[in-house]
Amino acid sequence: MNIVLTGMMGAGKSEVARLLSSKLKMNFIDMDSHIERTTKRSINEIFEKLGEAEFRRIERNLVKCLAVTDNFVISTGGGVVLNKKNIEDFRKNGRIVYLKAAPEVLYERVRNDSNRPLLKVDDPLFEMKRIYKNRKKFYEDCDVIVDTAGKSPEAVCDEIISKIESFVATSAQEAKKLRGNERLKR
Repeated sequence: MNIVLTGMMGAGKSEVARLLSSKLKMNFIDMDSHIERTTKRSINEIFEKLGEAEFRRIERNLVKCLAVTDNFVISTGGGVVLNKKNIEDFRKNGRIVYLKAAPEVLYERVRNDSNRPLLKVDDPLFEMKRIYKNRKKFYEDCDVIVDTAGKSPEAVCDEIISKIESFVATSAQEAKKLRGNERLKR
């Protein structure tokens, strides 16, 4: 099973994924970092020179590869949820965790980071709110939601572990009930 972290830029996906993989003795991959290494271009450069559509194509190909792996904590890019097939693929062998925070909190975390191509606009806070509003329903199509505002990465990890254990236990109980359902045996 993989653990797939989704959420807006600044939610803490990379840092939490790194820590979570260490705690759980799982492999770690940061999708954006992997894309930068394999293309030998920064995310900014890909967006500027090749366009967002090309970035999403590269990202989609990586999702296909990662969806068939096992025992990974995957830190996704913020827009990976925009393609429903990405989430469908990740869900085949993973639990999807949405790291949530209000746009104002996210903005405070990334406002001095020049490596955010979607925030290179006149009013980045307004843009952050717009992106959040447009993506919220996609992020919420997940197995677990963890609000990261005001929490340390360690506390977020502990909450993820607890919620995934609970989710897996509930799923196992539901599966057992379904297997025992006489109507399904006919």
